[in-house]
Amino acid sequence: MSPRSSLSAQGDAGPSRRPLKFAVLQLGARMHYAVPALLKRAGMLQHFYTDAVGDLGLTAALGRLVPPRWRPAAIKRLLGRKIPDEVSPTEVTTVQTLSLLDRLRHSVEQPTELSADVAPAWLRQRITLENFKGANALYCLDPGDVPVIDAAKKRGMFVVYEQIIAPQVGWILREERARFPGLEPQDSEEVVEAGIRLEREAWEKADLVLAPSDFVRDGLLELGAPAEKIRLVPYGLPGKWFGPLDADPITGRVLFVGGVGLRKGNHYLAEACRILADRGVAAEFRVVGPYDAREIASPLFTGPTYVGQVPRSQVREEFLRADLFAFPTLVEGFALSHLEAMACGLPVVTTPNCGPAVRDGQDGFVVPPRDPRALADRIQAIISDRALRKRLGASARERAATFSWSQYHERLLAAVTGEDQRRAA
Repeated sequence: MSPRSSLSAQGDAGPSRRPLKFAVLQLGARMHYAVPALLKRAGMLQHFYTDAVGDLGLTAALGRLVPPRWRPAAIKRLLGRKIPDEVSPTEVTTVQTLSLLDRLRHSVEQPTELSADVAPAWLRQRITLENFKGANALYCLDPGDVPVIDAAKKRGMFVVYEQIIAPQVGWILREERARFPGLEPQDSEEVVEAGIRLEREAWEKADLVLAPSDFVRDGLLELGAPAEKIRLVPYGLPGKWFGPLDADPITGRVLFVGGVGLRKGNHYLAEACRILADRGVAAEFRVVGPYDAREIASPLFTGPTYVGQVPRSQVREEFLRADLFAFPTLVEGFALSHLEAMACGLPVVTTPNCGPAVRDGQDGFVVPPRDPRALADRIQAIISDRALRKRLGASARERAATFSWSQYHERLLAAVTGEDQRRAA
């Protein structure tokens, strides 16, 4: 069956046989808008709804008028969002002005449990008011989208819900913030439980629930998601990551790429840095990504060099100058940064909560979460054994090639059309 599969191929998703045409509702620029781009390639995108992009409307005008030095960090990140070449601007609906106001507010206010962005709420209203632009299927990935899922189901639409991070994230973060109080705002137990209730509603009402890793799938099952609805669809990287390597690694440079915080385990990375310094190991820990200056001022984060966020065009250069990649995360869905590192020939030291890419002892090492000594031991092993570093890096690059964008495309389409289940039957 072709990717333009009929609704009836998925079971109870409508009475007539019609090609799947998706309205995609996605807040933020995760994976650089891979889902709408891939659905467009397959002829399955009806319309794309998102909060804001950097190359349309008011945001694009702002980028032309405001000098870079005057732009708050949140606005800089917003301007970096670009809709995929495959998707026409006429196929995109945004709430640019409201998104800009939300981001300006975030740049001057500390978020609280009671603070809420206006743009997502208005976007969710708009997609239903516009009757999903005539789509017969919905793809969404936020628990706040439950009212939109309800509206789609009333119209007989097929609904795909992607669980982008392990659903226990709220519990894990509450526990970690209690261990290290005062570093990050703490969500109340009521807020976390309300979020999980919304997730459960989304799983129950959706026709299909996608998980990017075994870790996420296990979390779904643990919290009662219907097993028959879950499909495992790991992510992938665009072809540009698999071109010829011009790497010039600095021996002992340990790289981290991503937002800095407790969830990512940066305090454990910093402790590993201090452990290696005490051992006399020549290691330079370099952290690339946005951070809260108040957080990294804590002694818990002392040790690494915090570079801050760099343009996407420079991220690959950071990988090519590193000796290895360390990512001691507590909870993820599937972290693309560790896959990018592997594509650049870097051994990776991470946790089992990161995703399925790294095989322990083959492409790097997998250590327990919250274990800075194990993290330091594995980093030291790679730095001190150059033959080991070479073997792990070569294997990591080969392994990354099995997570290409084309393979992600194939897995995604097989899941949403039911082709994967027919193959397994």
